Amino acid sequence: MSALLLTSAAFAARATTAPGKHVLVYFVADDKQIRYQIYRTTAGGGSDQLFLEKWVVRGDNATIIFINRGKKPHGFSFYGHKIGPLKPGKRAHFAASLIKRGKFAYSSPTDHGKGFAGVFPVY
Repeated sequence: MSALLLTSAAFAARATTAPGKHVLVYFVADDKQIRYQIYRTTAGGGSDQLFLEKWVVRGDNATIIFINRGKKPHGFSFYGHKIGPLKPGKRAHFAASLIKRGKFAYSSPTDHGKGFAGVFPVY
């Protein structure tokens, strides 16, 4: 009987997702394209450290930061949030809980072209 209980507990552990960690996702627009970079924050020893990441996972809590490094205004749309055209050198941010896996589209509604749209994967 105890073996049966241990087995069902093992299955339950595999089916759940561990609590998410905090990530910073920077989307940077210039006059040619939008690129993104992901940093994971970890607290330890009284100081926060940032680590460069290749991906985010389901359950992560993200701060999305959009920065306009171009010479003209650029807007941004991602994960149900829309940011109006930002003047050059300005930034905007919002928080999002990444609770679904998949590929999520991002784009600049003020710009057209292949470099101003893409997908952001959540594993």
